[in-house]
Amino acid sequence: MRCDVIVVGAGALGLAVAATLFRRGRSVTVLAPDGPTASAQAAGMLAPAFESALEGLASGDAQLLRQARDLWPGFAQAHELNLFRDGAEWRGPDPEGMRDRLRTRGFKADIRGSAVVTPDDWRIDPWQALAALRSGLVRVAERLVRLEESGGGWRLTTDGGRDLSARQIVLASGWQNPDCGIVLPQLLPVRGQAVRVRGGAPRRIIRGDGVYVVPQTSGAIVGATMEQGRSDTTPDAATTEQLLLKASAVCPELGATEVERVHVGVRGASPDGWPYAGLLRPGLAVALAPRRNGWLLAPLIAELVTGALQGRDPAPALDRLSPGRMA
Repeated sequence: MRCDVIVVGAGALGLAVAATLFRRGRSVTVLAPDGPTASAQAAGMLAPAFESALEGLASGDAQLLRQARDLWPGFAQAHELNLFRDGAEWRGPDPEGMRDRLRTRGFKADIRGSAVVTPDDWRIDPWQALAALRSGLVRVAERLVRLEESGGGWRLTTDGGRDLSARQIVLASGWQNPDCGIVLPQLLPVRGQAVRVRGGAPRRIIRGDGVYVVPQTSGAIVGATMEQGRSDTTPDAATTEQLLLKASAVCPELGATEVERVHVGVRGASPDGWPYAGLLRPGLAVALAPRRNGWLLAPLIAELVTGALQGRDPAPALDRLSPGRMA
């Protein structure tokens, strides 16, 4: 089977790249097995403000996250995604310190009662977004097991024994690199556990010490843990209990909750915590290692990868995401 572009992976990064290429007239095939992805199990936060403050990012890195967030209105409109711009609030310790950390990084923040509120963090519905981005794309529901250069293009072998070839490839395949004869960027697994609950919900994202609560169409998502180096997907009952206790302490709007589902997803991360996005070799691009901000960074990474495949140079400010920066 001969293809123009094959995107390997059907999470937020892979589908954002595939949908952007498709809208620009490219023939795109998505290669990914059936089953839930880490992106489907995410809360859908687009949170440059609190992610920057909680991670202690420098102002330049915080602005990179803001730049990604600012692409979302146009991206959501182009792909018919639901975008909720209802802000977020901090209900943890030291509200004055949190307000100052947000403002120092260029975000709006005010104290209301004992909470810190910012309008700069938004959210999407991951399930609706994934469904919309998949629309119109050709998909081969198998897993890539081998990748090699062949005749000026690329040859792929799947776990179903299928041989595919393509002029260009985008690897967006999660935390495990496929077998191939070239050196790929280093990936580390990061395991996250979250809980979807039925019951009440806050009107906006709530952040607290070691927990968040994100409203959904019915109920909320409570999360999340981050365990670097762990790749198993078995839910941990004690972790679920701790997340729910923390959530009820900062978000009384939840009321009496019922656990609908416990999510465990494994994402890829780079050693420095930033994704890899761009051209690795002629005809081979990567969109890998989103860590905890895959949805936030998806439109920016889609632009970088699409531009790289078309021969455009990225802005120097985006060297932070260069796939060759660790070489």
